[in-house]
Amino acid sequence: MPWGATDHTRLVVKRPQRGFRLSILREMLEHRGVSFAQCLGRARVPQPQKKSFASPDNFLVGKSKQPPKQMPKRKTKRTATTKKEKPQKRVTPASHPIWKKARRSVGKTPVLAEGHVLVDGAVVGTGFVQEPDPRDDNFPLGTVIGAVDDPRSKEKVWQLPAHLLNQGSTNSCVGHACAHFILAAPIMSHSIDAIALWRRAQEIDEFPGNEGTNSGTSVRAGFKALGERNLITSDYRWASNADETLRFVLTRGPVVVGSKWFPGMGQPTNGVMRLTGNPGSTGHAYLLFGFSPDQDAFLMANSWGPGWGINGCAFLPYDTLDQLMRQGGVVCSAIED
Repeated sequence: MPWGATDHTRLVVKRPQRGFRLSILREMLEHRGVSFAQCLGRARVPQPQKKSFASPDNFLVGKSKQPPKQMPKRKTKRTATTKKEKPQKRVTPASHPIWKKARRSVGKTPVLAEGHVLVDGAVVGTGFVQEPDPRDDNFPLGTVIGAVDDPRSKEKVWQLPAHLLNQGSTNSCVGHACAHFILAAPIMSHSIDAIALWRRAQEIDEFPGNEGTNSGTSVRAGFKALGERNLITSDYRWASNADETLRFVLTRGPVVVGSKWFPGMGQPTNGVMRLTGNPGSTGHAYLLFGFSPDQDAFLMANSWGPGWGINGCAFLPYDTLDQLMRQGGVVCSAIED
């Protein structure tokens, strides 16, 4: 064949002679099943898409085709601005911070002197001491009490003065308890000097050498001082137990108690005195002016001011008084019509 060997898989087309018609060549190629474009090697092949040099991807090496992340914004320094001062709160004289500077911290509290106790950060005094005297048995309180059925179911309140006395850090509890006895009903005197009573009791008590010192005294000497001033007009008498004490309170009037003083008594729980902790060597004197059957407790008036207990008062349970009396406590009163 003039245009190529028959054993070739691909037809090789020789350049036609000048003047040869392309139509004849096209017919021959179609007869062989070969297109004219394939024969000439001019078949169009899809060209890869040219990238624009303006694209930012052409300038980033090793970056994927994903659009680049935005660059973090540069932090700009803020110009210093002056803060507006808040208006100061108005401080009342009572809440001025200078008062806190005047208070001594608990850790710097000095060692307490004899008869002193610490209650809510304040030092207060006690001051009851007494030696037994067998002559007291000649004046029992039980012989002058009225008849009362089921006394622990009865309620009684003897009125107190409008303002209870405050002994502060002096060990003058006997003088203050005896003064409360005179100021309360049924006597209801209007004026009495509790410190003067205490000083006089020191002079006539059973403890020589304590005159004019900040030491305690006995309830016995306190009632002697009341008798010297004609503030009581009858003999003072002594109860032997809590039952006699209650019957006298219900029918006759208040009584003065001198007993050991436990820390739980000085800090009543919900107004109730408890025999918790270890008592000191010096006891305390106080007034019982009534009884509450629902609390099964005596009404007790202290001499530590209205901030203590319940406006200066507390509940002393019946059984607690009975236990205090078995431990050397005394209950004394005088009949006043």
